Amino acid sequence: MNIVYSQEKNFTAEALLDFFTKSGNPDAKYGETLVKAMNNSTVIHAWDKDADEIAALISVIDDGATTAYIRYLIVAPNYRGKGINDELIAQVKAKYADYPFVYTFAPDDFHASFFTKLGFNVIDNMKVLAR
Repeated sequence: MNIVYSQEKNFTAEALLDFFTKSGNPDAKYGETLVKAMNNSTVIHAWDKDADEIAALISVIDDGATTAYIRYLIVAPNYRGKGINDELIAQVKAKYADYPFVYTFAPDDFHASFFTKLGFNVIDNMKVLAR
């Protein structure tokens, strides 16, 4: 395993969609719309040079000054437990160090615990709203 981290979006649309599909992320169904979303976000990915594939990625949407939102943090099943997600979070924290607000969404206690260990705080009484 030879992991290289990059903010360059030098992967193909096919590789991105294949990664989402193999990772079991249901947003793979959005196809080219998902690719467009990634192109309009900050993406840091971990590329396994030996396997020539995306091992993991983190996607961040930001306003350019105060607020950043981690939209995706996905690690392919065969790369989990190797610290890759910790490195991706560290790179996001460094990139957005001057931003007063960096948010993420934790769908369950497991994910909340994971982000808490990495320095995020659970905001009590927050409501998640969607249309």
